[in-house]
Amino acid sequence: MDARRQVCGTGRPGRTLALWGGAAALALVGGGVAIGTVNATVYSPEAQVERYLDALAGGDGAAALGLAGGTGTGADSTGTGDSGTGDSKTPVPPPGTATTLLDGEPLAAGFAALEDVTVSRGEETGNGVEVEVGYRVDGEDHATTFTVEHEGRDWLFFDRWRMAPVALSTVRVEPGVWPAEAAGQHLAGTVNGEEVTLTGESSPVQDFAVLPPAAVSGAATSTYLEADPVRTVVDGADPSAPLPLTLTLRYTDAVAEEANRQVDDYLSGCTEQQVLHPAGCPMGYDTLNRIPPDSISWSVAPDPAVEVEPLPADDEGGEGASGETDVTVAAPVRTEARLTLEEIDLVTGERRRVEHAEPVVLEADLQVGPESVRYVPQAP
Repeated sequence: MDARRQVCGTGRPGRTLALWGGAAALALVGGGVAIGTVNATVYSPEAQVERYLDALAGGDGAAALGLAGGTGTGADSTGTGDSGTGDSKTPVPPPGTATTLLDGEPLAAGFAALEDVTVSRGEETGNGVEVEVGYRVDGEDHATTFTVEHEGRDWLFFDRWRMAPVALSTVRVEPGVWPAEAAGQHLAGTVNGEEVTLTGESSPVQDFAVLPPAAVSGAATSTYLEADPVRTVVDGADPSAPLPLTLTLRYTDAVAEEANRQVDDYLSGCTEQQVLHPAGCPMGYDTLNRIPPDSISWSVAPDPAVEVEPLPADDEGGEGASGETDVTVAAPVRTEARLTLEEIDLVTGERRRVEHAEPVVLEADLQVGPESVRYVPQAP
């Protein structure tokens, strides 16, 4: 009986140790695989760039700027913490550069315009790795390359990465053609859906700081000057030179409406004068006979219509910012002035009714600004 207990007793510990050993081996193998998988995904250089792109997509400017300045490291980085190196360089736009596109909906809109976004690892560069972000905008392929630097390890196993500083790009929004008479006036518009005001001493212009990659769309929305949305892609390849975003301006329908209202007011002021030669007006009547003033009645028919010639295209020698060429032109207005009156012959005293008509060709200086229209007739 004692021998059987011994056999039984010595047999059980052997089987137990074998089971524990196998489990430990599996745990080590499984743990190694898990660590490798996590390190290759969550703690990879691509993941750091993906967190930056997530910040752009979410309109989180603080996080995006933090990551772009190298303050975000590790898998749980939000871009607002310190990397621990003390040499972070959060991008700062130059003086006078608008920060509209660096946060909120304008920031998110810039990234939302990118389609088929891919993130892939490229070549190693010293202590870093190049990570390429590919995307399409309006059917064309584009790419932005980031450098991600190795900063050491966390918990002995997990690599710590951070993005090398990303320079802010600049997009310069301005009209291609600008009326000389509108020098110094402000132009209302939108950039990535955000309402903005462009200003300038001659023609309006504004620089906007941009975190790449992004698409920037701009339009003009003033009362009398407008421009359809145009878009440019910011890939960050040359941040030292502003990317032009040129607005092709045109007159709104309100320009002709306001010009017609003003010419109607002008001609009404002429026809209301019971004189043979209305002051400042393009019509008149000469006679040697006596005219009772209350018999004088002027009218104009047909109703004149002002035709405003379109602004020249940007590549047609338009004035742009030079302010030297008058690009605002209205075609001459053609109508007819009609006069009825009573003449009294100075010799016989005979009275007779007179109806007189004469063609009128009215030329004018048309001045159009973003929020103003001035129609100035050039009367004899």
